[in-house]
Parts: sequence; structure tokens; C-alpha cells
Amino acid sequence: MENENFDLNEVLKKFKKDLESFKNAKIKCGIIGRSGTGKSSLINAIAGEEVAEVGEIETTMNVNEPIEHGGLLFYDLPGCSTSNFPKENYINEFNIQEFDCVILVTADRFYEDDLYLIQELIRIKKPVYAVRTKIDFSVDRGLKRGISEKETYDKIYNNLTENLKGYRVKGIYLTSSDFPSEYDLSKLLEDIYSSLNNFKKERFIADINITSKNILLDKRKIADKIVSRYSALAAGNGLNPIPGLDIGVDITLMIKLSKEIQSIYGLNKEQQEYNLQLLDKKSAKLIATKVLQYTARFGGKEAIMILLKKASTTLAAKTASKWIPFVGPIIAAGIGFKMTSWIGNDMIEEAELIAQETFNSFKKTENN
Repeated sequence: MENENFDLNEVLKKFKKDLESFKNAKIKCGIIGRSGTGKSSLINAIAGEEVAEVGEIETTMNVNEPIEHGGLLFYDLPGCSTSNFPKENYINEFNIQEFDCVILVTADRFYEDDLYLIQELIRIKKPVYAVRTKIDFSVDRGLKRGISEKETYDKIYNNLTENLKGYRVKGIYLTSSDFPSEYDLSKLLEDIYSSLNNFKKERFIADINITSKNILLDKRKIADKIVSRYSALAAGNGLNPIPGLDIGVDITLMIKLSKEIQSIYGLNKEQQEYNLQLLDKKSAKLIATKVLQYTARFGGKEAIMILLKKASTTLAAKTASKWIPFVGPIIAAGIGFKMTSWIGNDMIEEAELIAQETFNSFKKTENN
């Protein structure tokens, strides 16, 4: 029996360690470019939340302080070769050696100082992603002159390919912050995700905006892992019964899990404010109503207690620990795990449906 308890404790320790590693993971991403290139808007589009102040002049007061969104740390940096930041000292000035990736941003083409910086970044083995923003403005101008969207896109992409010939960037991406699920933003995010390792990979996909079906599918994988880890914590903590219930589950833990799932799927207040402004009024109202219903069901202590009481009626084994005292802790842990898993899975299912509907509404709005 001691071995069984030991094995259980080891499993619970592993889940707890994995959850802590996920929460502590940080991805440092440098966003480099001249003022007016749309760096702040790009950061907001990646985060799915207005975390960066948007302006036509340099808005970052302290370039060494990151813009944080969960585990994402964005460093909004000016282009090199300015009077304040000469190119020779640029990499050391901003500790770019510590970055996980660098996104080099332009609204037209890359210039001599940009190309110099690309060479230096590649020299220190930093992945560089070349992004051309505001593609939607170029497309609109082209359409007014009778040039198709594809022709404009291909022309700009080919020009940048020629512009960057001989420079080993990870890719060239044409993006629009006003239309995040159109053009190449999702490809950029998927490529950065592929370059990361272990818990940084998980943290990145959990914190980015949903701009493609692939990202939505990857978020489901991460959400499932998060529920399993929280369920293991509930199993470890759930040996003291909740008043009125014959089981032990940590309510505080359940509320934290709910907030985690909401954040992963873009359902918290800040993310909703950002996303809903990109939708037409009818879709925005419908999505907002569903998010409120989700929060009412999963968002507070009273709501969680109601869910636990409903779920507990299906667990016939809940009284077994009273009659078998030696294995009682194991049974109680198993019940705590199962209860949290059930409710956590319901959280994911409903959050995923809302996120899918939001994404479909983006596509509908962008295609109109």
C-alpha cells in the first residue's frame, strides 16, 4: 500500500511541476522597425488584446521594458542606425542574444540598416521573421486601380523576396492587423510556434490570438493538458471535503482553471474588447452574450459549487472512503481528479465553441 501511495504522490508531483513550468515559461520576442510601420498594431493582433499603445511616433517609453501578455514578452524596438541606437551596438544594447525570436517589421521594404541587422542576428543564430504590415491598404489601393488582390499580394511578396535575396530569414509574411485571420499572420505565428521548445511552445500557443483553425486545434491540445494538470492538483489538495458535499475539491483551484481556459480561448474581458471591435454589430452582440453566459456558468465560486453538486450525484463511489479508511485518500484523490476533469472538459467544450464562432465571424466580416 505504501508503494501505491508513493506512486500516486510521484504522479501528482509531475503534474504540479508541469503546471508550474507552463506558468513560468516566457517567450521573449523582439519587434523591430521604424516608427509608423505598425509594430504596436502587430503586437496587439498577435496577442488578441490591446496591450500596446498605437501611434505614428515611437510610443514605447522604455524600450528595455517588455509589453507583457501572459507568457509573451514583446520588446518594441526602434530600427537600428538611429542617432540614439547606432547599429554597431544595437544587439548588445537591447540584449537581443536573450530573445527567442525577432520580427523585423516594415510597411514598404527593408533598408540597408535592416539588412545589416538581419546579418548580425543570423550570425548570433537568432531566428528572424520578416513582416510587411498594412497589406490591406496596398490591396485597397490596387483594387481602386483595377489590380486584383492576388496581383498586389504577389507583386509585394516578390519584391520583398528580391529585397531579401541572400539573407536567410525564416520567412516573409504579409500581414494586416485589422484583418488578423487573413493573409500571413497565422503562418507567422505557426512558424514561431514550431521554432520553440517544450513549455515555451505550450505557453506561446496558449497566449496568441486565434487566427487560424490550426491554432484553434493546437489550443485544444494545450487546454486538455492544463485540465489534466489542474485535475492532478485537485486530487492532491482535495482530501478535505467541501461543506455540503461528500467529496473534496479545491474551489479556488477550479476558479483558476476557469480563468486559464477563458484566457486560452480569448474570452476574458480585455480579449473580448479587442476581438468584438473587429466584428460586425450583430456578430459582436451574439458573441458577447455567449461569453456572458459562459462566465455565469463557470466564472465564480457559487457557479462552480452548483456544477460540483450536479456532478457529484453521478459518483457512486464517493462514500467508499468512509468504509475503507486505508485507501480512502487514494479514492478521494481519484474523485477530485475525476470531478475536475469532467467540469474542466465542459469548460473547454463551451469555450472552444465560442472561439470557433468568433473565428468564423472574423472570416465572414473580412470577406464582406
